[in-house]
Amino acid sequence: MAALMKVFSTLRNHWKKSTFFAVASSYGIYYLHDRYRANLLRTEFCKEAQLYGKQLATFATERPRKVTVFLNPAAKKGKAKKLFDKNAAPLLNLAGIEVEIIKTEYEGHAKDKASELETTDAIVVAGGDGTVGEVITGLLRRDDEKTLSSKWPLAVIPIGTSNTLAKMLYTDAESEVRWMCNAAMSVIRGLTKPVDVMAIKDEEGREVFAVCGLDWGAFRDANEKMPKYWYFGPLKKKLTYIFHALGRGWPSSVTAHISYRQPMPDPEPEIVETPSILWRWFSWIWISKAQLEEEAARKAQEEKEKEEAIPWYDLDVSTQELLIKTDNVQDANKDLSSLNLITKPNDITRKNFIKEGWNRTSKKKDGTPTILPTESLEFGELKLEPVKAEGQESWFDLDNEKFEAMPIHIKLLRKKLYFYTNQPMTSKET
Repeated sequence: MAALMKVFSTLRNHWKKSTFFAVASSYGIYYLHDRYRANLLRTEFCKEAQLYGKQLATFATERPRKVTVFLNPAAKKGKAKKLFDKNAAPLLNLAGIEVEIIKTEYEGHAKDKASELETTDAIVVAGGDGTVGEVITGLLRRDDEKTLSSKWPLAVIPIGTSNTLAKMLYTDAESEVRWMCNAAMSVIRGLTKPVDVMAIKDEEGREVFAVCGLDWGAFRDANEKMPKYWYFGPLKKKLTYIFHALGRGWPSSVTAHISYRQPMPDPEPEIVETPSILWRWFSWIWISKAQLEEEAARKAQEEKEKEEAIPWYDLDVSTQELLIKTDNVQDANKDLSSLNLITKPNDITRKNFIKEGWNRTSKKKDGTPTILPTESLEFGELKLEPVKAEGQESWFDLDNEKFEAMPIHIKLLRKKLYFYTNQPMTSKET
């Protein structure tokens, strides 16, 4: 009893040191336990990948699959390579997949390399939304993009700051290790799903591509300032919206003139019957290359005339938030996919702006993505012309990457790319 009383007396006399030691010990125990669980997860996934590798070695008669990895070393505050090497690379190697790594060195490097890529069986993007956007843009700007868009499926290892697309493709985003391992295993298992793409062209004809959407307005501007408040720790997310609502620029509404076309069904695929040998010989002798080119040009002109017959509608909007989203993030089960124009009211009070911002940053899964009234419109093609005062700066976020707000032409490309996934196919995707 005396010894126990002595311990209590020591703790009381040195309570600051005791408290610090208790907190540090608790953190250390939690950290070690978390690492232990992560290692167990990695071991579990490695065993599964090894089974695929053994099957490949036993039954394969062709060369192993080749995967080209676009790795952004600067992602995740410089930890991207370490995370990829610990969680994704071992699984791909154990499965017998040949891995080629391209490390990006500057902004636009992934786009340049994707446009030059010659041979691969699949592409893996180890980075965030920005790197994904660069790779997609590089691929779809190529002359042979129609062939490669279905020939080279893509995957995303979610090691960026924002991983919007990865959240749609892979389950278990709450556990970083499991999330990355699931993404790598999706490449090994080979299950893919079609993904819609937004083609965005500016007035000078430059074209970029996105798979999630465009954000413009007050909430996007507030989110851009969030990293500046890092010194507030976990409170920075909430304080960001308070500071923005109380700032001099309030209310920060955006205005634009919009022209749009409604989504139209894709043309029915042409059924081509296999001609007889006699007809093939006849066509080879009598039908010239010029005649074939003339027939192809005629069909292309007919499709163009059908497209031009679709009416345009005009709309003027003034709102505190304008979003354009693909059905990849809106509704993957729709029979006819479209792009979605979403606007919030222009008279949001400071109080409701703060409440909405806090709701968006909340970790609670209450199924309430917004508490504000919302207007939405489905379209297949859209021209957006921002209305700005002289000298006014305004910015879009395109798949979470910053672009200057300017007149743009947006078009839906249905099922343009295929991405590896570990989620079951929907009725729309089958």
